Amino acid sequence: MKTPLLPATAVALLALTACQSKTSTTTVENSTSVENKTVAEKPKFELPPAIKAEVSMRCHGDNSLAHVTFFEGDKQLTVSAPSDAAAVVLKAPEAGKPYVGDGGWEVSGTPKSIKLTAPGKPAQTCDA
Repeated sequence: MKTPLLPATAVALLALTACQSKTSTTTVENSTSVENKTVAEKPKFELPPAIKAEVSMRCHGDNSLAHVTFFEGDKQLTVSAPSDAAAVVLKAPEAGKPYVGDGGWEVSGTPKSIKLTAPGKPAQTCDA
């Protein structure tokens, strides 16, 4: 009777000698510190203000229509007058001051009533 254990042992020893006994080291970089550095280097930015009110107003001087968008913080608005014109961004230096823009635009007031001065036109009152 032959022992099948001997050939199996020989195969196992042969397999073990084929393995190399090199040790390898793996370096793991701490990705959290890398991400924190990247985030810290990015410049700070300010989100645009949220819309406070969008109104269409009838102006009393020439009976034209003006579309006005008021933004939170009372430092910015957009106005398009006449209503088919492109919107113009006006900014106020601080809340409560008149909004001004390039070309001679000026607006003061609230979402219910404004005083509008458009380039080349006299000031007029517009109501919602």
